[in-house]
Amino acid sequence: MRAALILISIASVASADERREERKDDWVDVSVAIPDAVIDLRYATEHNIAGEKLYPVARCLLRRGVAERLVRVADTLRAHDRRLLLWDCYRPTSVQPILWKALPDPSKVAPPAHGSDHSRGAAVDVSLADRDGTPIAMPTDHDDDTPAASRAHARKISAEARLLDDSMRGAGFKPLASEWWHFAAPDASRYALSDRALTD
Repeated sequence: MRAALILISIASVASADERREERKDDWVDVSVAIPDAVIDLRYATEHNIAGEKLYPVARCLLRRGVAERLVRVADTLRAHDRRLLLWDCYRPTSVQPILWKALPDPSKVAPPAHGSDHSRGAAVDVSLADRDGTPIAMPTDHDDDTPAASRAHARKISAEARLLDDSMRGAGFKPLASEWWHFAAPDASRYALSDRALTD
């Protein structure tokens, strides 16, 4: 009887550990969750609106609950011979003032005092690549600051943009009207803002 109780106790501990591992707010590396995702984090290069490298590494992190949605998107896109291309994922809060200084437009960049859903690990900037990982031509480049970047315009002129938009919305992501590439999780506000360092 005592042995049985010990086994039940061990099983209970294991179940508790498994539940902790599956918390929605845990951090997930998207390159592990979606191995065929093309990672091209622009803020890990000088090819961005600030004109300087803002991330020390090109590592795409998201909260587990958000990454699970993105896995569903990747599955949908594979059926169309497309792969996800990631331009931005988690963004430390300390980076937000730099982007705001470069483009102080609240329709494009979240004011630092408010915080970005990227800094919650709950938003992504995405595009498409073909089966070989080559970027697909889209309506604009990342962080384009013209009317051409609007979601309405992108959907109107590009079947690829419509495919991406429909796939992201189908997984529950919320779009941003001014940027066809930006999507946030519907429950983004549940995740805390973070300034954790991006490392390998």
